[in-house]
Amino acid sequence: MPLPKTKDKKSAASGRASQRKPRSRQNNKQKSSGASSNQRSGANSDDERTVTNTPTENDKNLASAILNSKFGKGLAELKPERVKRRRWFLSGIIFGVSAAVLSILYTNPTQSSHINHMHTFFGELDVISLLPESLMPDDFIRDITGMLITNTEPSTVPQYTVGDYQPALSLVEDEVLVKKHNVILVPGIISTGLESWSTVNCSKPYFRQRLWGTTTMFKAILLDKECWVEHIMLDKKTGLDPPGIKLRAAKGLDAADYFITSYWIWGKIINNLGVLGYDSNDMSLASYDWRLSYADLERRDHYFSTLKSQIEVALRAGGKKTVLVPHSMGSQVIQYFMKWAESPKGGNGGSQWVNDHIEAVVNLAGTPLGVPKTLSSLLSGEQRETVQPLVNYLLDHFMNRKELASIFRSWTGLPSLLPKGGNAIWGDLSGAPDDIDVGTDDVSSAVSYGAQIRFDDGGSVGNQTMEDALGLLYRVLDQDAQRFLKRDYSYGVFRTQAEMDDHADDHRMWTNPLQHQLPNAPNMTIYCLYGHGATTERAYYYTTDKANVDEFHEESGTPALRIDKRQRAHLKNVDIGIINGEGDGTVPLLSLGYMCSGAWRKPLYNPHGVRIVAREFAHNPAAAYKDMRGGAGASDHINILGNHAATADILRIVSGNGPMVEDQISSDILKYVDRIKLP
Repeated sequence: MPLPKTKDKKSAASGRASQRKPRSRQNNKQKSSGASSNQRSGANSDDERTVTNTPTENDKNLASAILNSKFGKGLAELKPERVKRRRWFLSGIIFGVSAAVLSILYTNPTQSSHINHMHTFFGELDVISLLPESLMPDDFIRDITGMLITNTEPSTVPQYTVGDYQPALSLVEDEVLVKKHNVILVPGIISTGLESWSTVNCSKPYFRQRLWGTTTMFKAILLDKECWVEHIMLDKKTGLDPPGIKLRAAKGLDAADYFITSYWIWGKIINNLGVLGYDSNDMSLASYDWRLSYADLERRDHYFSTLKSQIEVALRAGGKKTVLVPHSMGSQVIQYFMKWAESPKGGNGGSQWVNDHIEAVVNLAGTPLGVPKTLSSLLSGEQRETVQPLVNYLLDHFMNRKELASIFRSWTGLPSLLPKGGNAIWGDLSGAPDDIDVGTDDVSSAVSYGAQIRFDDGGSVGNQTMEDALGLLYRVLDQDAQRFLKRDYSYGVFRTQAEMDDHADDHRMWTNPLQHQLPNAPNMTIYCLYGHGATTERAYYYTTDKANVDEFHEESGTPALRIDKRQRAHLKNVDIGIINGEGDGTVPLLSLGYMCSGAWRKPLYNPHGVRIVAREFAHNPAAAYKDMRGGAGASDHINILGNHAATADILRIVSGNGPMVEDQISSDILKYVDRIKLP
């Protein structure tokens, strides 16, 4: 340990520093910090280190990308007299972003490998070279860069901090839980990393690199946008890979344990299952290319055949039935899979296959009836990313609505998340089941959800119900997108057994739980675990420059429709054109809870008596300064994967204690169920 400096030296140093200019003080602090680092590492020299600042080729390319963006063009237009005032504003932005990144990095210090990857990313990024010299004090930027390129000396922090393996550690002791069933985790949309397996043209530098997920994605968007877009889009004619391009889902638990450095998705649940004794022999993650329609998942990747074989092997080799744990869109993938496995037009397993092989399906924040924000993504190329805020920032600032709409519309798997059930579920112009009750404090200043799309701009287009809005989307899409929509999906409601029988083997119905019946599996349980109490997109205000609906059709070009972001301060449930409701921050409560609390308890939709359990968790996040992700009580759409109560339920189910997990309702979902009139 280095000897402490004397009081006299400290006083002298303080006196000298007070005589210097502010910029010099910053330089001195940096040099002092470097000297301290030398002392800690055992160096006995007090020589000052020279900080080099030679931009790399990547730095220059990144600088060009940023300066050509909307943000960069704004910087270029700064007038000299405004530079001084704005540079401290921009300094605040950089400091805030840096603090946020550091908070995310060290929220879970056990993930050292992911932190090292982020170190590498920032190590290659010289922030100073990205901005004009006159805009920022060099030393300030260098200090920020230094914050991000952290000390690489061995950490004195314990390898695992308290809570990393909770609640499993407590449950193993208190309830004596041990592993029993085979477990397969099924990710949601955009959770799985996508790797490039192409070796031609611009693909070569990215061979076996993830172009979705990890920092490679961000670098590609910033430095090589055209190549990235070429890879991430599907072919408009085939719905599969474009010629010469091959993007595939990453495999193994690593495919979706973290989306990007230290931003966990399945990581915490995997850790907890490990405490029960699970390993790669009885726990796996069924990753998939979420861009593809479900039919094309089987056609191109044999996804459902592989999943079926894996479940059969677990039963045959170890006598273990499987617990499937899907999240978000994964819940629809599993609904489709169970019908496919039974059907002679699919896996041909017969009517008993699901009952014989699957112990339970645990839907985490499932989307059985779709998500309204999918409509806005396809209709106008507007979205709010829920997996990673940095993705949202990059897409919004480096791509326009035309580019985003083209990408979204090429993904034939995305329409599987369009809302299902039409007006019977989502309401009509007279109101919706989840409208704010008349007589409450908010009703006079809240707008109904019955009109999924509202126009109040004085144009000729009227308000649109959910069924109208889906029809409007169909008009907007080009002929290829229309063809795939008709080929792969259906969004209605069946009300009779005859309708169910007539379409039992129609794969278009297998993603819509209101148009197919649960399998013949009376020994299986379906759990719906989800959060509520978070502000969630429910409907929209739109506007257009076109004179009438006939002009909305687009073979190409910027979408004619866009969200009307004018302020409507008199409406409490409206924010910049988005009509907000109840849900988990991504999925409305109607989609999260109606099937488990309503339709699946009716003989038409559950004729064989599959046990149904609905478990709700009120969103109760910790303060951001304590945990950027909300901590053990957060239950919004992504962070429920780290919710202690939901994780405890999963651990009980996979250990064979599912019967003790019963209904838990704390929202108004039962009220909404009563208002929906289905047989």
